[in-house]
Amino acid sequence: MMNIKEIVGLPFVEATVTFRGQSMKLENVLIDTGSAGTIFNVNKLEEIGVKPEADDITQTIQGVGGLEFVYTKKINQISITQDIKINNFRIELGSMDYGLEIDGIIGYDFMKEVGIVIDLKDLYLSIKR
Repeated sequence: MMNIKEIVGLPFVEATVTFRGQSMKLENVLIDTGSAGTIFNVNKLEEIGVKPEADDITQTIQGVGGLEFVYTKKINQISITQDIKINNFRIELGSMDYGLEIDGIIGYDFMKEVGIVIDLKDLYLSIKR
């Protein structure tokens, strides 16, 4: 189970991203059921060696904030808790210039794959057992 913190009325959690043996804890990761994909701030993950490579796919995504250019990359692991994690998961990376500090967005793809249950009354995430 992971507690959700509210920032400007939005649900945030902490997440750890692992790439090629290096990990980084990100403190401001938005939980967004309206986002089809999971995206992280490219500037943050550069610190653990995540950078564009020749076989990465680039694309344009569109959301409430407008259009954004991103590239996709397979990450070794994303974990929210010891139970809420996924290995070898494809994410998008972009500048995430949305007007507030966001390290990443946990999207519907991650939530569905892991089986996340969101309790908005008591503000926590868990997984269905």
